[in-house]
Amino acid sequence: MGKGKSGKTCAEAIRETIVLLGNRAYADVMFTQIKGMGNWNDQTIYQQLMACVINLPASYGRWPGKLKNRVLFLREDGSYELY
Repeated sequence: MGKGKSGKTCAEAIRETIVLLGNRAYADVMFTQIKGMGNWNDQTIYQQLMACVINLPASYGRWPGKLKNRVLFLREDGSYELY
């Protein structure tokens, strides 16, 4: 995974973004913030968001080595919360 403008990975940018937004935010708000932190394409950002969700069982099979990056909890209303 490529590094962004500040030398962070996309997963690191996601964690930083959720903290900056008060530990809870919707994907569209997070996406805008993350997009400004690196040169990642839309698909990369959305896939990394999914890989960071602790309660998304499908992501465990798709990204088995990303356990340390699972820092988000996807709430029923569609918002993400720091786990």
